[in-house]
Amino acid sequence: MRVMIATDAWRPQINGVVRSLERMAEAAPDFGVTARMLTPEGFRQIGLPSYPDIRIALATQRAIAERIA
Repeated sequence: MRVMIATDAWRPQINGVVRSLERMAEAAPDFGVTARMLTPEGFRQIGLPSYPDIRIALATQRAIAERIA
């Protein structure tokens, strides 16, 4: 089975969500699952005004579709 996990929380952030997703992707093969991550990496990003360390991806539908294909 193939699974794509889409998240806005990813490296370089270090928090419980990121750690949990990393562990889930690492464990997936043990269950016969191929996991791919759709993360903000590689997309244009902006920092949140209140939390500049938190980055939000600005992605077009086309760019996302290309990553999913």
